[in-house]
Amino acid sequence: MEEIIVATPLKGVEQPYQFSNSITVRAVEPILWEQSIIKGFVSEHDRENLQKTKYWLCAGKQVEYPTQQSDELFELVHHAQSTTQIIYPFGGGNVFLKFHRTSQGYDNVGSWHPSRLHSTLMGRIGAFEKQGFATDFETVYTGVRRAFDEKILRLQNPILLLEHGQQIGNVPLSALFWVLGLDMLFMAGGSIDAFVDRISGFLGPDSFIFPVTEIFQQQPFPRVKDVLGDLYVLRNKIAHGLEIPKLPYRKEYHLHDTYGAVITGENYLYLHLMQESALFILCKSLRKILVEGFVDDVKDDSKWKLRLKIGAKTHGSP
Repeated sequence: MEEIIVATPLKGVEQPYQFSNSITVRAVEPILWEQSIIKGFVSEHDRENLQKTKYWLCAGKQVEYPTQQSDELFELVHHAQSTTQIIYPFGGGNVFLKFHRTSQGYDNVGSWHPSRLHSTLMGRIGAFEKQGFATDFETVYTGVRRAFDEKILRLQNPILLLEHGQQIGNVPLSALFWVLGLDMLFMAGGSIDAFVDRISGFLGPDSFIFPVTEIFQQQPFPRVKDVLGDLYVLRNKIAHGLEIPKLPYRKEYHLHDTYGAVITGENYLYLHLMQESALFILCKSLRKILVEGFVDDVKDDSKWKLRLKIGAKTHGSP
């Protein structure tokens, strides 16, 4: 039997992992780069970055012949990568390589390279491996697989919008995609009140949007209740082709931590806060649904709407 794996680079991890669902984080070496298929599709710079990859997110199988069909591995690793972004949206190259393990090393025999996943400031200054990757990966991955296997559109589409928003690389448009994902997930139905009340009730209005930063251990202050109204207004402006108002969206904004120290530098606008808030609130919402076992509720509109209604009342919403 021969080993075939599909792998994508995973930054921010310092050790291998073996999960029970056959997904692994492992070194893939040596890779026979000189004869790799990817050589004809990426720049020299991108190939050098791939060569520097320490650990890869992988799915593999044993086959009788190296040419045997194994394209389902691309889907498994794609869903695994979506899982990592839900846990912490740090972006990435979004390159998936198929390898055949030989006696000389790993021979790259196939590839898929959709548009890269752009990050944000907050996605760059946190530590992915410290965001519960080891404890939550299997549960979140199982939920992502259910969303697609069982065609749970209320989960499936926000996961896709998360990825597409990361691929756009445009601040207002990516914010629009992520707010649309939240709108769909929480069944807001065009109502700003439902949008604000249901998300606040589910996550907790006073919960922080962003995790603690890595280098200076700062807790960014913005809370869920501070941004939801402005996020929905921004969504409506962009969706209807209206100008984004200067106040508050195009005004310079300084993101502070809980002690009042400034986190952001120059050229950071309130619009950037909106973009990052939409991204992290969508990821927090998806993660809570998947980790706390709400998939069956989301699958049933009446059950999910009831749970959201109860959550809104619990946190004092009308």
